[in-house]
Amino acid sequence: MLSPKVSVIIPIYNGIKFIEETLEAVFGQTHQNIEIIIVDDGSTDGSFEYIKSLDNKKIVLKTSNGNGACAARNLGLRSATGEFIQFLDADDLLSPNKLELQITALENKPDAIAVCSTMHFYDSINQGVITDRDFLYSTSDTESFLLNLYGASGSHNMVQTSAWLTPKTLLDKVEPWDETLSKDQDGEYFCRVVTKADRVIYVPEAINYYRKHIKGSNIANQKEIKHLESQLRALDSKSEQFSKLEGTKAYKKAMALQYKIIAIDAYPEYKTIYKTAINRMDNFGGSSYEPVLGGTIIEIIKSVFGWRAAKAFRMFVKNIFNH
Repeated sequence: MLSPKVSVIIPIYNGIKFIEETLEAVFGQTHQNIEIIIVDDGSTDGSFEYIKSLDNKKIVLKTSNGNGACAARNLGLRSATGEFIQFLDADDLLSPNKLELQITALENKPDAIAVCSTMHFYDSINQGVITDRDFLYSTSDTESFLLNLYGASGSHNMVQTSAWLTPKTLLDKVEPWDETLSKDQDGEYFCRVVTKADRVIYVPEAINYYRKHIKGSNIANQKEIKHLESQLRALDSKSEQFSKLEGTKAYKKAMALQYKIIAIDAYPEYKTIYKTAINRMDNFGGSSYEPVLGGTIIEIIKSVFGWRAAKAFRMFVKNIFNH
């Protein structure tokens, strides 16, 4: 019997610097029955030409012409012929056993989803850090799994896109990636997937490697108004997915914390988003969550006058140095 095929879907936009290393991580998988669907989103740095020059039978190269990462992933998903789907960003890596271990865990479980820990790294995976192990576990209570991730227990974390492995049959039950979102699109999508799954299976031996960029070019670090608006809409969508636990204490606590995070990110530059997020936080009962803003002086101001004053002071200082 043939081993199941995995479709690895990689959206790329000007990713020439890291795509070779990313592809090496895919080709180096112990599970070899794979197709690699790379969707180029209008690169101008030679990424498309480089991938085309590889002339590898496992690579399927598509173009999406600047429609964004979500549209690229949707195109990849429509093109996929594998029984399992592995989304992978063009600068991230996987441990060699990642696919094999997660496929084994998902055997005969078409409605389950597998997850692994994520190591955050800059230049070398040997100096990476894993922060999510306390949040990952196997369970059939998928809604509680997500609420715990979102902050129901007081602290919160994230699952990065590439940590998941999903049966194609499960993804077929979910609406596509929301192409209007520019931030937290993966969180919104996988919230819909996980709440449709009948269980989450944690595979601790597998590792996903998430590359961080010192200049903060990761989407996760960006705080432009369009990203904050996207984050707000993504959270609105997430809040609607909890059919079993909606209204519970854990649900309210997690949602309030998540809306407060958006309010903190928006303040003081984007008052409208800040007010909307604060109102929604209050509707869920408020949150005692306090952010770590960084810097000794800023943290002292926060402890005395609160986080709003600390953020306003930081922006005041930033504006002085920018003029």
